[in-house]
Amino acid sequence: MNITVIRAGKETVFQGEESLSLLQQLRRENIYISAACGGKGTCGKCKIRMVTGATGATEGDYRFFSEEELKNGWRLACTVYPREDCRIQIHSDDESRFEIVSDYQGQREAAAAESRGYDIGIDIGTTTIAIELVDTVESQILHTVTGINRQRAFGADVISRIQASNEGQGEALKESIRECLYEGIKRLLKESGADGSKVGRIAIAGNTTMGHLLMGYSCETLGVYPFTPVNIGTITTSFGELFAAQIQADEGEVPAISAQIVLLPGISTYVGADISAGMLVCGFDKREKPCLLIDLGTNGEMALGNKDKILVTSTAAGPAFEGGNISCGMGSVPGAIAGVSIKDGRVFVKTIGDQPPVGLCGTGVIETAFELVKEELVDETGMLDEDCFDDGFELAKTPQGEPILFTQKDVREIQLAKSAVRAGMETLLLRYGVTYEDVDQVFLAGGFGYKIALEKAIGIGMLPEEFREKTTAVGNSSLGGTVRYLTEDGAGQRLDRIVELSSEVELSSDKDFNNFYTEFMFFE
Repeated sequence: MNITVIRAGKETVFQGEESLSLLQQLRRENIYISAACGGKGTCGKCKIRMVTGATGATEGDYRFFSEEELKNGWRLACTVYPREDCRIQIHSDDESRFEIVSDYQGQREAAAAESRGYDIGIDIGTTTIAIELVDTVESQILHTVTGINRQRAFGADVISRIQASNEGQGEALKESIRECLYEGIKRLLKESGADGSKVGRIAIAGNTTMGHLLMGYSCETLGVYPFTPVNIGTITTSFGELFAAQIQADEGEVPAISAQIVLLPGISTYVGADISAGMLVCGFDKREKPCLLIDLGTNGEMALGNKDKILVTSTAAGPAFEGGNISCGMGSVPGAIAGVSIKDGRVFVKTIGDQPPVGLCGTGVIETAFELVKEELVDETGMLDEDCFDDGFELAKTPQGEPILFTQKDVREIQLAKSAVRAGMETLLLRYGVTYEDVDQVFLAGGFGYKIALEKAIGIGMLPEEFREKTTAVGNSSLGGTVRYLTEDGAGQRLDRIVELSSEVELSSDKDFNNFYTEFMFFE
């Protein structure tokens, strides 16, 4: 049978297999569609419309579509198993327009692309990718490109991707991220006008799972005790070796790059190179007083320390901070509600790009929770007011008139996320033997941390009041660390020293963490 995919006015035809879901077949054909739950039918992100050859609706379809939509052929790609020729329509992917943070503390002014040589820094996030071109003479940022990590088609979090890899999708995951990086580097060179033959080094940072998937390592030991990585040391390869398949398949202009590629070292399975790179850019190895780095994303990773001692940990905050597992949640795209205030019973929202509201992103989730608690529409235990308990609290309406709701389930999701972050932080402080007053500075990293309304994060108890004047948003510290590695003499030795100084605090069986987790579940 033939499956015809219509997207952005273009048609792609491929041979289908009855034994595979449509989502699996789209992945195989390298046709991207988001599936935050990894294809379990629970997130509703892989929506497609079957123009012809529609299959019967499943229980999962009924959860996400109205009767009218089902009649018009709307289905979840993960529930569809085509049995005959069909034509499906995928609407333009709003996630390609994520508001991706590539700024970081200490970024220099940009310069014209006229230098004698270049380096490239890359941050591989679970959700997004950022790539930066650096002038090797002036150590200045010349150009930046960003995009979506299309491994999201296999699930929104690292656990989903570890599982997918262990179920035989490792090669597909590897080629997915390599394709993202290859196309991103090509775009970087094209937009900047830089000569690829003058690129000397490429430095890459990301969490340990992203590094394993990029290198094609087995993930079998990442998801089971004692969570042993294959390799978290510094890894060196070449552009031609890493992107051999992409170069061979490239029908366009292959960039003349012969650069060395370095994957920066990580610390453990769940505290990767993105955190060691973040500590490098924040200067942990040079500080006399202890500082705290909190990277807020799909996982809540954090580090506490100075030039003598560093403790690190990772807490399973879940995807709520990036709009995941939220009823009307979405990524940071134009139209996503990022700001919320309630005054005199009226709700005021601010969207990304000042576009009509279409959903709720991570910062909007924090702000909604704060406002509902402030207005006593959510009590300290996280219970929604009885007037909106069943249907949820309406924040706004979409241009189609559909309500954007914040439900009781959403309150629980943000409770779990914020208490995990706070409990992880409190456990680090306890193990290090310091108080709030002893911490010199707090760095909030990651796209979510960069945009967060600090007073509202404090207001729901995610951070203590004592950190209000000490906290700085540093943006994409992982990307900043790669650039620091490329531009500063001795940065490689500094990074090695940071890794050497770092010890991991394992939270899963930590009694104090569990006590803190329960304590900070409540709204203050």
